[in-house]
Amino acid sequence: MPVSTSSPTPWLRPVMTEGWFAHATPRADARMRVFLFPYAGGGGSLFRQWGRAFDADIDVLPVQLPGREGRLREPAIALLDRLADEVSEALLPLCDRPFVLFGWSMGARIAHAVARRCEATGRPPHLLIAAANSAPHLPYGRPRIHDLPGEEFWRGLADLGGTPGEALNDPGLRDLAGPMLRADFALVETAPISEPPSLACSVVAVAATADALVEVENVAAWQTATTGPFLLIRLAGGHFCLREDPSAAQAAVRQAIDWASRQTTDVAPRMRGMTLRDIADLMEF
Repeated sequence: MPVSTSSPTPWLRPVMTEGWFAHATPRADARMRVFLFPYAGGGGSLFRQWGRAFDADIDVLPVQLPGREGRLREPAIALLDRLADEVSEALLPLCDRPFVLFGWSMGARIAHAVARRCEATGRPPHLLIAAANSAPHLPYGRPRIHDLPGEEFWRGLADLGGTPGEALNDPGLRDLAGPMLRADFALVETAPISEPPSLACSVVAVAATADALVEVENVAAWQTATTGPFLLIRLAGGHFCLREDPSAAQAAVRQAIDWASRQTTDVAPRMRGMTLRDIADLMEF
């Protein structure tokens, strides 16, 4: 039974992580893990080369959702709560060190739901990075397409841009990708609203300045989603710049991790309790 997103509770149990991560294998010696969640219709291959963009002691783990690429035979999951439950179970065994959740568009909502569940278990993320998506307390602002019949669905998808023409017009590709795409858009369009604040961890929101689908101010509204530190990063480009210029998105993630690490260092005395040395340091104005 899915956990209510309005009041998450400790519930996770260790399970096998096999199949959930694409193009990478978790390393026992990593000092940090970064989990990457794709946009609607995307898969782990979006992040195939991302491991090269980070320090060698950081595990970069693209999350492979059901219904695509190596998991094509599995049905895609159309409910955010159910998907977040399953992803969280898979991640839990790997949350034994600082970890970061990064999601682009649909992936941001999934990452947020997973972050809530991780916080509920007492293993909060070091950082949530939410990119190209409105804050989770805002209603979905575009026309629904997931339940449109036949050609209307494909026209609605074309209107959003980003989907190659051959996928839109090829009957075989439509049959192959259609169920996954409908499920992804159902997840996005029916995702429950999370009243703020819904998190306590650090949050970085990433806004593409030429995004025709998500307004910058709606991305900036992620600030209200957390009681922790917040940063807004602006990227040049449109809604699909993750695919068009991955190096810019990688740089934004590195910047976000560096920023969050500084926040952790700054609040360390308060987090561990005041010592005589801490008091002496605070008195040196």
